[in-house]
Amino acid sequence: MPEIFSNTTLTVNQLIEKIDTGELGLPELQRPFIWKDTKVRDLFDSMMRGYPIGYLMLWECPTLEKKKSIGVDAHSYDSPKEVIIDGQQRLTSLYAVIKGKKVINSKFDEKAIIISYCPLENKFEVGTNATKRDPEWIYNISELFTTSNAFKYTGDFIQALKNYRESKEGTLTDDEQAVIADHINGVFNLKSHTLPIFSIKSNAEEEDVSEIFVRVNSGGVPLKQNDFILTLLSLYWDEGRREIEAFSKESTAPAKGKTTSYNQLTVVNPQDIVRVVIAYAFDRARLKYGYKLLRGADFDKKGAVDEDLRIERFDTLKAKLPDVLDVHTWHEFLKAIMNAGYLSGDMILSGNAIYYTYALYLIAKHRFDASYNDNMHLTSLWFFYASLISLYTGSFESTVESHLNSIKELKTLDEYKRFILSRVNERLTNDYFDITLLGSEGLAVSGRGNNAWNAYVASLNIMNAKILFSKSSLLVSKLFEPGTDGNRKSLEKHHLFPKAYLRSQGYKDSMINQMANYAFIDWKDNMDILDDAPSIYYPIVCAGRSEEEILQMEKENALPHGWEKMKYEDFLVERRKLMAARIKEAFEQLRKNAE
Repeated sequence: MPEIFSNTTLTVNQLIEKIDTGELGLPELQRPFIWKDTKVRDLFDSMMRGYPIGYLMLWECPTLEKKKSIGVDAHSYDSPKEVIIDGQQRLTSLYAVIKGKKVINSKFDEKAIIISYCPLENKFEVGTNATKRDPEWIYNISELFTTSNAFKYTGDFIQALKNYRESKEGTLTDDEQAVIADHINGVFNLKSHTLPIFSIKSNAEEEDVSEIFVRVNSGGVPLKQNDFILTLLSLYWDEGRREIEAFSKESTAPAKGKTTSYNQLTVVNPQDIVRVVIAYAFDRARLKYGYKLLRGADFDKKGAVDEDLRIERFDTLKAKLPDVLDVHTWHEFLKAIMNAGYLSGDMILSGNAIYYTYALYLIAKHRFDASYNDNMHLTSLWFFYASLISLYTGSFESTVESHLNSIKELKTLDEYKRFILSRVNERLTNDYFDITLLGSEGLAVSGRGNNAWNAYVASLNIMNAKILFSKSSLLVSKLFEPGTDGNRKSLEKHHLFPKAYLRSQGYKDSMINQMANYAFIDWKDNMDILDDAPSIYYPIVCAGRSEEEILQMEKENALPHGWEKMKYEDFLVERRKLMAARIKEAFEQLRKNAE
């Protein structure tokens, strides 16, 4: 096996020179944030005390075309020979302070890192107004590192402090002056501090790099395929990386006066966008292949890297990413999910279900020219189906890639419709609703909820079910709207057979918390229901309602008539059947709309 790494050492000054010349690139990886200034302070303090500050891990990349560097000076190298994949924050911090350069923080704003130093106390602090006013302190050590004459800088500092002491009727002793000079010289000489370097050769595959990263950083977060893809974006198309990060950041909070990616279903992460664009632009579900594509791998030549292929694929990426990041398209798609009854992010157990369905939405919109209505109905059906059967959980990438390969061969919207309907109909048969959904893969489980339960709740929303036990005509769907009833969740799960009652009958929690024993009710009504048997509290709930109203309420909420008098085990069996029937009813409505 060829050697894929080597160990060496470099001084801080040598590393900084490599950055300035462009020989060493600093692309962001999985840690796009900038350290807090206190960590930068601690870094300099550790170096001053001679403590180790860890490895830097570099990866050779001899054919990279575009450089990414935190420096702003002219570069001697047209492309970096190496990129840093571990230790970015340390090296960025050292570069910024020693060169006196501003950095970009997590909000994409420029900021200076101000580290102050007290020579007499040999102490570093984050710069404040107090250290700025105090003559005992060097307010910004960047001034020391960037001065053309360190000897004169030291003399000027000592003289200024001496004058200040004398103005206060004090003195600066010869011993103190010697300590100050020695310590300032020690800070200045941190540029000669030696760092261990772990250099990975360019012939190493990303799997090798990830394995090395994990082994060197025992207990750390392992590198993933999307980390490598984001690294490639930083190197070859930094603007695209920034656009992805901005879209992701804007999804976390609403913005005044403009439409952004913010929504109530999901917070977007950069890796989510990576998944969508690789699927949409390249018909790939495995991010491993996405990375190889963007690196320029020629799959006909056993993965040999071809520069022309890399450029061609980045051109494709540049053409397709704007479709993915179009906020109006994004919100059109989210409406399709909500049209499938999924009105809250709490109902969606797999984020991949959102993003791979979004890729299909984009394919239908841009490749098959699907109208808004057609695309909404097809997407609603697919998302309901995919969520119900947990399509995008576990080892799903091969299935998704098979779907993408099939879709790639299609020519028309009608063919795409047939693909969607055939896959859905193949899985969601009568046997699925009558047998599978009633078992341990569906509704016959204990716990807070699963995809079968969420599909049931989505079905209540689709079928405009009214809230169980409520005296109003308010729909279940209205209680998913944010802000209802202040901070408390308006919609609460209620045990139809109360917990205290079942415990008094000797039932364990695993039986008590069966999903078929849950129902969503308005919390104000929940407060009024005690721990009595259903045969006691249900007649009170139904008082004043007509027989027709009671039957309708029971039908909408999958309650067998006479349930309050049933044996508990019999009730669970019968209610699961009715819950499955409600899910099937909602599914058939979505399917009819999509046909």
